[in-house]
Amino acid sequence: MIHTNPVNIFLWHELAILLLVFALFGVVLALLLIFKPQLLERFNRVANRWVSTRAVSQLLDRSVSIERWFHQHHRAVGIFIVLGSSYMLIYFGFLFDKAYTLQRWSRMLPSQLLDVLLNAMVMAALISGAVALIVGLFLWLRPSMLRGIEDEANQWVSSRLATKVLDESHGQVDRFVMHHAQRAGWLLLLGSIYLFFVTFRWLV
Repeated sequence: MIHTNPVNIFLWHELAILLLVFALFGVVLALLLIFKPQLLERFNRVANRWVSTRAVSQLLDRSVSIERWFHQHHRAVGIFIVLGSSYMLIYFGFLFDKAYTLQRWSRMLPSQLLDVLLNAMVMAALISGAVALIVGLFLWLRPSMLRGIEDEANQWVSSRLATKVLDESHGQVDRFVMHHAQRAGWLLLLGSIYLFFVTFRWLV
């Protein structure tokens, strides 16, 4: 099928050209590592300019509260949630045609796997609809009863510690390669030449 489908032929041809370009680039990089590592080191210092993401992470690491808006419009929001959850319960409880869905999607997935996935989807939809219906009724009629749940659910967990670990420069690989520049260059040269000839034979 790979050799007869025009789309596959085009994609494989483009992939081979891309690998050839990578192989040639690898040869140039390997020669620089072997004969001119100091030139590559200067280029590496210019190319490895560090751009901190701290400003973006600080902008995202803020709590946005919408509870006040919900409580000001709790009746409209509650009615909307009740209607939506009622539709989910009616559709997946009575109107969902499982046999038709199995027949339609049986070409893409095995029938047994598709049956299990559909059962899980229907069960999840019914549970979600029931929970949403209860929440919608409380929000519509007695929104004050949800405040305790909101206080527990709205505990803010800052992501600053996680992003701080990511927002650091790691140059161990660069230092290792430059410390063993000639060995790394010869290995890269052999690998690039091998990739070039294999890809070239593939194209021919």
